[in-house]
Amino acid sequence: MDCRFSFKQVKRSDVLIDFAQPKIEAKIEKYSTKPIDVHVTFIKQGFDFVVRCTLKGGDNFNSQVEAVAPDVHSALDQMLDKLEIQLKKQKEKLKRHKFPEESNLRHLRLVPDEGLEADWDSLPVDAEDIIKYEKVRHNVG
Repeated sequence: MDCRFSFKQVKRSDVLIDFAQPKIEAKIEKYSTKPIDVHVTFIKQGFDFVVRCTLKGGDNFNSQVEAVAPDVHSALDQMLDKLEIQLKKQKEKLKRHKFPEESNLRHLRLVPDEGLEADWDSLPVDAEDIIKYEKVRHNVG
């Protein structure tokens, strides 16, 4: 992962970079496995600090997150929270793409209980349900 930092209207601070880099890398490594290019910009606007993070990475995922606060450290923490939310959403989208809801075992339709005994062998079985079950069983296991 390539992590770059730039400063606008703010004096370059290695202490700030050493503080921010492990936190950013930890958040990204938690939700992404492919290499990512990260560019973090610290900007001073009036009395506030703006921390902007631009991600370009695997699975065609590009994102930009920005946070504004009176303190540079609190702006960085807010930006990290927003970044985590976006990475989590992206990971969920990838999971749903890989395992669509209709192939999930929880969505298989069962014949409603209409006074039937607990003899499951007597229930009619639809061929589509068996195919769905086998697909899910082989993909998950």
